[in-house]
Amino acid sequence: MTTHPNGSTETTSAPGCPVRKLTRPDDAALPALELSAAGAEPRWVVRTFDVAREVLRASEGVRQAGFGGDRIHRAGPRMRPPILYLEGQDHHTQRRAAARLFAPKVTEDYRDMMDEVSERLVTTIGTRRPVDLSRLSLLMAVHVAGRVIGLTSSSVRGMSRRLDAFFAGDSTEKVTDLGSLVRSLRRNSALARFHWFDVRPAIRAHRRRAAAGAPGPDDVISQLVEQGFSDLDILTECVTYGAAGMATTREFITVAVWHLLDDPALLARYRAAGRDERLAILDETLRLEPVVGHLYRRTTAPLTLAGPDGPVDLPEGTLIDVDIRAVNAEHAVVGDDPLGLCPGRDLPRGVPATLMSFGDGHHRCPGAPLAIMETEVFVTALLRRDVVADGPPNVRWNEVTQGYDLDRFLVRVRG
Repeated sequence: MTTHPNGSTETTSAPGCPVRKLTRPDDAALPALELSAAGAEPRWVVRTFDVAREVLRASEGVRQAGFGGDRIHRAGPRMRPPILYLEGQDHHTQRRAAARLFAPKVTEDYRDMMDEVSERLVTTIGTRRPVDLSRLSLLMAVHVAGRVIGLTSSSVRGMSRRLDAFFAGDSTEKVTDLGSLVRSLRRNSALARFHWFDVRPAIRAHRRRAAAGAPGPDDVISQLVEQGFSDLDILTECVTYGAAGMATTREFITVAVWHLLDDPALLARYRAAGRDERLAILDETLRLEPVVGHLYRRTTAPLTLAGPDGPVDLPEGTLIDVDIRAVNAEHAVVGDDPLGLCPGRDLPRGVPATLMSFGDGHHRCPGAPLAIMETEVFVTALLRRDVVADGPPNVRWNEVTQGYDLDRFLVRVRG
């Protein structure tokens, strides 16, 4: 294993496959199921695909505990939980309502817009002055997610700055000193600006159209206005969809380009490939480098899991940590060289190429096909130019997603 000054580490791999760039000191493949005392409370850590799927597909007796889920549930009925934290019939109702926004035909209709935005963004990269790809990819993600959500009247650059400031903070950090107070105020200020300049005007425009009986666009805000959601409820949904569609896709684009520019053979393969093979390369990149590293669930009833040495009984209230980084690299599922970027793996039937990178079960990311398409369109447009990187990006580990945040990935056209 090699540790770089930017905070990333690399593992060794078999010849021919680039290796995982982003590893954490606590990464482990075994035990398959382990009671860990690390962290604020004991938790059962799951590191195998079958048990992870069992936990994530449990429709009863388990609820969302990650992304601040425990705090949301402790808040009780004072606010309507966003779709990410709903369970049971409430979740199914909202999920069905949102499904039409991510239907294959609807997703495909975004392609022309993605092509136009990508071409416009990549032309800003010159030979003399490098551009931070993490910021460029955020602009791309905000364009696309803004269209899906219904935030189409705002300045994309302004909204990108506000969301970047908001997502850069740690929502789980407690205020214990002056520094944490300043960070909390900065994050809350960014959220307030996002509401005032982006969400509030969009809600008003949607409600004016609804009051006039005029047909509105088919987007998240229109759907929530029709359902009678309050402004606060709509804001929380916009933040949820924004985190899923903007922050995570930005990281996916950045890590994919990092891998491609760092490996001449993989880069040449991508440039020569048709769309299906390009998608296979990106799927494998996301399997290897999942943006969300861990998913958490809490039992609301006793649950029995299949441990390697027999059944393991978990009482109500148990915290379960699904280690996506380990699950995605399970040798028994992905085959040889699990920490190598080897597109076209022969996976078992029913196992997606990205494994658990988009989650599984009723909380699986509904925008997964949109994120893959968006990344393929942008990366392909970028790599039509002879771009090079001025070194690796900076790496920060995000306490909310348990994944990585990449910035200062400077790229330029070869001069």
